[in-house]
Amino acid sequence: MKFCYLDETGTGQSDVVAIVGATVDIHRMHKTKLEWKKQVAKYSKITKKPVDEIHAKHLIPGRNQWSGIPGEKREEIVDGILDWFAYRTHKITFSAIDTRKFQALDRTEKRKLDLGNEWNAAAFHIMLSVQKWQQKQEKTKGHTLFVFDIGKPPDDIISLLLEPPSWSDRYYGRKKKQEQLDQIVDVPLFARSHHIGLIQIPDLICYILRRYALLKDYGKDEKFTGELSRYESLAEKISLLSIPTRFRYLKRGASETSKFFTDLAPPSLREI
Repeated sequence: MKFCYLDETGTGQSDVVAIVGATVDIHRMHKTKLEWKKQVAKYSKITKKPVDEIHAKHLIPGRNQWSGIPGEKREEIVDGILDWFAYRTHKITFSAIDTRKFQALDRTEKRKLDLGNEWNAAAFHIMLSVQKWQQKQEKTKGHTLFVFDIGKPPDDIISLLLEPPSWSDRYYGRKKKQEQLDQIVDVPLFARSHHIGLIQIPDLICYILRRYALLKDYGKDEKFTGELSRYESLAEKISLLSIPTRFRYLKRGASETSKFFTDLAPPSLREI
């Protein structure tokens, strides 16, 4: 069994909404949580200020506790976090939704009507990708419980899971006698990142992926010379952490449902 911790970025007025899920095997979760807690504690020695949790919006641009810490040192910390998660051999998946493309979908588009908004689309896409990834696991090894950051009211996504729309079956090739979304354990839980530290991992990766897409696909200006190159390097690291792309953005033999999510994704993120 696995826990999948999720966080988001870009809701509200934004070009792209992204959600990242970090999957952690329940048998190795305790050690991972202990190691993460020790790692975060070390950062207070660097900043000379209390660091109880990692927020990418503070760490990467050097705000709050991180102001005054050289950019090279902050980059080293970001790389270290991604390398540590890779060492723990856990995996991530993600979904990104282009806001304008989603809003431009025809009003009669059934998937748009069922999903309602970009956040629901990204969250449900992640669940479908995890279902597809895990459904060939033996017995209950692939069963996953999702834990979201509490920032988004849960009613919509819970409804989608309690009564999955029939079009979602085609994403993971549901078989005749197979229960819908049989790899997902119950409805998701919602918690705050300072209570569940591992939610901070998807927070960091969310920030990176969204900024990478904004630079690569949306023509945003670099905030410093070489910023795009830096994010390309981080995207390569994230690709090694991710479940195979075929479970998220299938290029050949994709169902209409799979194509729906692929078409809504920023081009650069389809390749990760």
